Amino acid sequence: MKKNFIILVFLIGNAVVFSQQKKDKPIESSGNLKKEAVTTITNVNSKLKGKINSGKSTYLMLVTEKDNPFKSGVKIPITDGYFEYDLKTAFSEKYTLILGEELENAMFRPISFFAEDGAVEFNLFTGEDFDKNTISGGNLTNKMLAYKNEQKKVFEPIAKPFNEELDSLWESKKYFSEAVNTIMDKIKGHEKDLELNELYRLRDELLETENGYSSRAWFLKSKMDSIQRIKFDWEVKYVKTNQDIFSYSLLLNNVRWYKQNKKTTDLNVLSNIFEIYSKKYPLHPYTKQINEILEGIKTVKVGGMYIDFSAPTIDGKNIIASDVIAGKVALIDLWASWCGPCRVTSKSYIPIYEKYKEKGFVILGVANEFKNTNAFVKAIEKDQYPWLNLIELENKNRIWDKYNISNSGGSTFLIDARGIILAIHPDAEELDKILKGLLN
Repeated sequence: MKKNFIILVFLIGNAVVFSQQKKDKPIESSGNLKKEAVTTITNVNSKLKGKINSGKSTYLMLVTEKDNPFKSGVKIPITDGYFEYDLKTAFSEKYTLILGEELENAMFRPISFFAEDGAVEFNLFTGEDFDKNTISGGNLTNKMLAYKNEQKKVFEPIAKPFNEELDSLWESKKYFSEAVNTIMDKIKGHEKDLELNELYRLRDELLETENGYSSRAWFLKSKMDSIQRIKFDWEVKYVKTNQDIFSYSLLLNNVRWYKQNKKTTDLNVLSNIFEIYSKKYPLHPYTKQINEILEGIKTVKVGGMYIDFSAPTIDGKNIIASDVIAGKVALIDLWASWCGPCRVTSKSYIPIYEKYKEKGFVILGVANEFKNTNAFVKAIEKDQYPWLNLIELENKNRIWDKYNISNSGGSTFLIDARGIILAIHPDAEELDKILKGLLN
């Protein structure tokens, strides 16, 4: 539970003064910024080497921020407690190392660094000794470490009492409201898909409001939100002042988690900053990723237009979504073989699809998979979806970014014949009701 409540707040100037800065004021770029756009194609050669001082890991998993470490990445072997790897990449960007034994236990703390020319050296520990880890080498990595140290030094004392009490509430089962605890007890071991889907929906609705939490937990969450808002302002000031790839990674992180943190994040501020960074680093992968997420946030909403995309079938044939759904009432079903709630929702749509398919209703599924298609094939065979399903393999087409669901298993989007989004993640009953009005 502690990891869920660690507040990332940073010391960047005076708290009181900066928190009063107007957030909607456009950022003024430096005079020579337009003249010095940075392509960032640098053919980075980074030598990673280090020692593992504890634990039983036989490998490290190397991933970028866009990777799912459980499904993708590069395995770096550990021999007699030491590892070495030559990382060659076109761009300087943030990477993460994860110890194999921690990854396999699904409980890990990422070890972050930046790919830069030269050597990056690691002295690593596991478990409770994690804070003894040291990393050295590379300007961006050193800046990141200094930034984190300042954060911990100044703001850990502020967040600590809130974290500790929230942990206590969690452990004593007094964190959620009685209604949510009851629903979660019903979910355990439940096998009927339609009923399970309804339970998930009720739980998620409650968790959007104070009705999902105990009164004390809700109070503490509000206090944490206040800290988070201050953290956002400070981070914005740093990113505006220090325009480099490390700061760009901070901007990316804010954009990626906007959906979860929208109460404490100013989207206009992020968009203004992105205008500057996208000009400075036009070819960097962060630019494309942030642009797609921002477009998804602005566009993918009820009343907005769907965003076209392409993805392959299991046979490798590339399909453009608009070729399947243009001019039709359609549902785009973004799911994953590993996302239980996604599959429950998808299966609940099967009777609705059969009911309306002869009237022109179509469903286009896209599964977000990693490394290979085996799990996708097994899921299709088990769930028996009667509609076309494509594969988004290793986020190649950035479909989840485009639909503003980067940090989730999936969602569904009902679209009319003009391409306008009518509903987002409707349950089967709501879907049936909407289609009845449109197609009967």
